[in-house]
Amino acid sequence: LPQAHEPGTRYAYCSANSNLVGAVLKAATGIPLPELFDQWVARPLDFARYHWNVMPTGDGYLGGGAFVRPRDLLKVGQAYLDGGVWRGRRIVDASWVERSTKPYVQISPATTGLDEEAFSEFYGGGEDAWAWHLNRLKSGERTYREYEASGNGGQLLMVIPELELVVVFTAGNYRQGGIWGRFRDQIVPQEIIPAIRH
Repeated sequence: LPQAHEPGTRYAYCSANSNLVGAVLKAATGIPLPELFDQWVARPLDFARYHWNVMPTGDGYLGGGAFVRPRDLLKVGQAYLDGGVWRGRRIVDASWVERSTKPYVQISPATTGLDEEAFSEFYGGGEDAWAWHLNRLKSGERTYREYEASGNGGQLLMVIPELELVVVFTAGNYRQGGIWGRFRDQIVPQEIIPAIRH
C-alpha cells in the first residue's frame, strides 16, 4: 500500500501492522508463526485446542481471527498481570510487560485527522501501547488504568492491574463497536468492579 502520511504524524488502526510483526518474527526465528505461537504461548500456558488462521501463502496470519477458548485467553492476561509469569514459569520478560503496556500514541480526532463525528464512527478516545489499547475505567468515585487486546465483534481481553483483575468477553457483534464497547465502558465498571469490591 502507498504511504498515506509521514510516519508518526497520523494514527490509524491497521491489522496489517500486526501481521507485519508476524512476518518479522518468522524471518528472525526461521519458525513459522503458528509453530512459534504453539512453542512460546499455547504450550507454556496449557492451552486446549485452538485454531490459527493462515494466509494463502501458508504463513500464519497475526492480524486477527484466531479461535481460542476464553479460559485460555484469560491465561494470557493473567500472565501479563503477574509480570510475565504463568504458574511459576516465565513466559514473557517482565521488562517487556512493562514497556509494552505503556502509552505510546494518543487516539483522538487530531491524531487521526478525522473530525469529531467521523472519529466517533471509527474510534473511541484513548491511547495505544504495543498491541494493547489503554483506557481509564471510572467506577463510582475511582478511576482504574486498564489495558486490553480487543477484536472486532467484541473479543476483549482486559487487564486492570490495580484490582488484580482479568476479564474476557467474546461476542459476535461484528462491525458494531457501539455494542461491544459497552462491555468495557459499562459492564466492567458498573457491574463487575463493584461486585468484586464488596
